[in-house]
Amino acid sequence: MTDQAHSLRKKAWEQNRKATYLSISSGKGGVGKTNFAVNLACLLAQLGKKVLVFDADLGLANVDILLNISVSASIRKYLTGEVALNEIIKRNVYGVDVIPASSGFVELSNLSEQEHDKLLDIFVLLDGQYDFILFDTGAGISENVIRFTSIADMVIVLTVPEPTAITDAYAFMKVVHFQYGIQEIHFVLNRVDDVAGVKGIFESMKNVAQKFLNVELSLLGYLREDKTLIKSVKSQKPICILAPTSPYVKDLLPIAKKITGQLDIELKKQNLYEKLKGVFR
Repeated sequence: MTDQAHSLRKKAWEQNRKATYLSISSGKGGVGKTNFAVNLACLLAQLGKKVLVFDADLGLANVDILLNISVSASIRKYLTGEVALNEIIKRNVYGVDVIPASSGFVELSNLSEQEHDKLLDIFVLLDGQYDFILFDTGAGISENVIRFTSIADMVIVLTVPEPTAITDAYAFMKVVHFQYGIQEIHFVLNRVDDVAGVKGIFESMKNVAQKFLNVELSLLGYLREDKTLIKSVKSQKPICILAPTSPYVKDLLPIAKKITGQLDIELKKQNLYEKLKGVFR
């Protein structure tokens, strides 16, 4: 592709993107972010959407491990020009396409501008093939994490009801807001053992985000503590495939439907049904 053609295609992508880009971040590591990303992607696929998962934790990849994918051609080899884009895409993994990252390569945590542009080219080229493209970002507030978040249409922050995790989630929101002007963030609380307490935690976070950051925080959903996830990770199979009726999946499905807009449609139909019942009683 010539420089001029590349520039025009990139500009067209920036102005008229077809896919919806979701970044999934946490601030703190170990809160269940990759499990959430992988299972959300699978549920979106089950809802009839074409989905790509991009493992944006470039130097400490985990998506391939959770999905039991054998990786020979990865992001690192793509960036060095050893392999082409089509060689790094794993097709139809539980209905989802996956671009794995690499583990143990420190240079991937500090990419040059040229390397970031080459990563961006992936989405310029693949945009029209998918309904949703998910970035499973690394933990923390590194430059890689912030950059992937900055190009997302929907920024999702996953955390757990622990002071350190919530503090780190706030720090992440602060950085993406002041560095890239992000003003709307979607909040998911994981490993919930007290459903009644979710509202209080969310309202506290929302008030702080509005007061100090002028960021609008919305509650996308919560996920109950579910020990089946341990079995899922050990078997390297998504919990939505291994145990589709588990509490985790029951909580995650409304989140997926909310993202696709299907939940609103179902609620409107349900409301109409209730009204019609009242008329014909």
